[in-house]
Amino acid sequence: MRKLLVLLAAVAFVFAFTTPAAADVKFGGYVAFDTYMHDVDNPAPAKDSSDLDWTYDNVCSRLNVTFKEGPVGGYIEVRPNAEGWLRHWWGTWNFGGGTLGIGQFWTPEFTGTSSMLYQCGAMDALSGGGAARQAMIQLQFGGLKIAAASPQTGVPAGIVAAGYNDVETSIPKLMASYQLNMGSVGLKLYGGMNSIDARNSTTDQSQGHDSMLYGVKATIGVGPLTVAVNAWGGQNLGEYRGTGVHFASNWTGAKIEEESSLVYGFDLSYKVSDTVGVTAGYFTGTSELDRAGTWEWETSQMHVNATFTLAKGVSISPEYAVLDYGDKSVTATTTAAQQKDTRMGIYWKIAF
Repeated sequence: MRKLLVLLAAVAFVFAFTTPAAADVKFGGYVAFDTYMHDVDNPAPAKDSSDLDWTYDNVCSRLNVTFKEGPVGGYIEVRPNAEGWLRHWWGTWNFGGGTLGIGQFWTPEFTGTSSMLYQCGAMDALSGGGAARQAMIQLQFGGLKIAAASPQTGVPAGIVAAGYNDVETSIPKLMASYQLNMGSVGLKLYGGMNSIDARNSTTDQSQGHDSMLYGVKATIGVGPLTVAVNAWGGQNLGEYRGTGVHFASNWTGAKIEEESSLVYGFDLSYKVSDTVGVTAGYFTGTSELDRAGTWEWETSQMHVNATFTLAKGVSISPEYAVLDYGDKSVTATTTAAQQKDTRMGIYWKIAF
């Protein structure tokens, strides 16, 4: 893995020095380090735990290269993470009326709102719907983005158990967003849909399964204060996002038990001075399953941090963050408390 990253960096530098003078090539990146205490409050009979997290942050740390020559641009970003070293590999062409983008990049639907710092949002399970990055083809016309991405191919476990184990796809995952900026006020509408078919290899019958996401985010800037509010929801999000805090939809043999979610919250950022900034945020969400009885799961998260800039590109950020998996109701009479994760420490960063 280390040899691969060295090779990529070397190729990027050679590319920069051999590119025609008319091209604009820029390098950047940063290194981050986490020094946190991680406390887990488990409901009985599980035991609580407390551990020191003192580690180089290979999720956030990155190296990037930006290329621009006339209407053609490119962006490459890698990180020293063996499980997912490639973050972005993106090319764009401005054809006059709009911009075509291909490769792996931020999806139109991704609207992460929380200012949590630890591990690039590892404690942020609720503030933004959709996948952060996906392989896709995207068209952009001003504030409108429309993308077709690799479809999610997960299916409810009940469908697989019933013998529908051959997943077929015929259309890509479709996503769109519209960003409207009015001075200090911004508004973003976003959403997407994913559709798959699960075929029974024995009976040759198929079962369609659709999932979707939708949301709206508003941002208001008033002097040194920025307020962001995000609300989003969806159906069968386990199969749409692939990750998240929600029930998995289920197959009873006669119908699909649909999952639905609703999440909302806010994030505040305040610039105290050129060298000091403070952020705080809170989000809460509910996931419900269309099944007899009460199937409801309530979760929440909160954080507060401050960033002190010691020199250009150098900062330290004390942070306190809590991800509470809340209560999960699984029958008409049973409610089970879930674990609560708390992290408190300092996020170190040197950008270059």
